[in-house]
Amino acid sequence: MKSNPRRVLPVAICLISSLCFWGCVQTISAPTPSQVSDLQIRTVLVVPFEAITARGKTDTVRCPISSVVCQAGPIEGEAEAFLTAQLFATVRDKMDYTLIPPAVAEGIRFKIISKNVGISARDLLIEMGKEAGADAVLAGTLYRFRQRVGSAFSVESPASVGFGVHLVRMADGRLLWSRHFDETQQSLSEDLLKLGKFLERGGGWLSAQDLAIAGLKQIMTDFPARQRPPDELSRNISIPVLVGELGRVFDAAVVR
Repeated sequence: MKSNPRRVLPVAICLISSLCFWGCVQTISAPTPSQVSDLQIRTVLVVPFEAITARGKTDTVRCPISSVVCQAGPIEGEAEAFLTAQLFATVRDKMDYTLIPPAVAEGIRFKIISKNVGISARDLLIEMGKEAGADAVLAGTLYRFRQRVGSAFSVESPASVGFGVHLVRMADGRLLWSRHFDETQQSLSEDLLKLGKFLERGGGWLSAQDLAIAGLKQIMTDFPARQRPPDELSRNISIPVLVGELGRVFDAAVVR
């Protein structure tokens, strides 16, 4: 019995779409919503992205914060500054944390390293956070940022980006959350499993900046956003409620 192409095609598309995000993000389990309120984090120091380059003949590097092995490559342009600005804007606009900006972190980093050149990456972040008076540090590591060669319609070489983002708590030095994005864009003919992603991103060849933005958006979907304490919620709610009540009293007085 022959299968009906009209029935097979929709099923295939659904399967492809459901699989399109597999294989490009490495994770450390994020706190569940019930755990987020227990993280004891209000103030976060945002540390600039740090370039991690391969040594010798190897083309891989180990993340100094999460120990995940990543594919290294060229880091072109002002990639660290670009990703740092994107990360800071994402957390500032969507998360309820008090943020200490990257410029402050850079000054603290220099101060600590000048006194302890051999300090490990994790210990450096902890010392930076304590110096800044933060509850946690949000840091980025960059392994690859290769620009496409060509245009949005045709390329000789596609964009390729690899980076990680990590949240470390000061109180106990624990790595609370860590995500890695690693992707070299492929044409749809090379990998049909990425149909959904290809269409979502506009169906063209992305610049390294656009690929990095898409990757950051993807990995930040389960970032542990701070829940506002009940007293903050009550203050935010009480003002509009009070204004509404006064408005109703005023309207009633006018009618009389």
